[in-house]
Amino acid sequence: MTKGRKTKVSDLLKTPSPAASPTESSPKSPIFTRAASTSKGVKRVAAALTTTTSPPRSTHKAPNNISDLKRLASSSINDLKRRIDRSHSEILKDLEASHSRLHKRFKMQSQGCQQATEEAEKDYKKLSERITESRDAMKASYEEFMVDAQATASRACKTSITELSQKFEKTIDSLRNRHGITSK
Repeated sequence: MTKGRKTKVSDLLKTPSPAASPTESSPKSPIFTRAASTSKGVKRVAAALTTTTSPPRSTHKAPNNISDLKRLASSSINDLKRRIDRSHSEILKDLEASHSRLHKRFKMQSQGCQQATEEAEKDYKKLSERITESRDAMKASYEEFMVDAQATASRACKTSITELSQKFEKTIDSLRNRHGITSK
């Protein structure tokens, strides 16, 4: 194999070389160097490149030389790039649709939270007003009770003490008279 000469795949199958010499023309890719070194490798690369998931554009025949193999590999790589680009764009579309759905869901959840917060604040204000009203009513009731109790106690003290005092004095006087004690 010399420089400039096209090598056929069939030639590679007949004469496997364990390692490529620096004077031989060989592609830099490790796939091609391995494929060129063994006949099984060339068959595997050719089979892998000819089998694609999409139907071929033209009828491919088995590659006869390295340049055909390169062309086939380049074509397969271009097809693969196109499929990757299509897959990438489909993934991006799906991602954007998912993002849009999540954004809408987040917006709805935010609105629901906002409404719940507003309702809770209204309920808190109502409850706070009720508590304040109850406290004021209890305070007024207590003040009335205390005024009433003080008035009753004052009345009781004024009338009861004087009545009891007078009653005790009468009882003491009757005891003195009975026992003959004179008052000083």
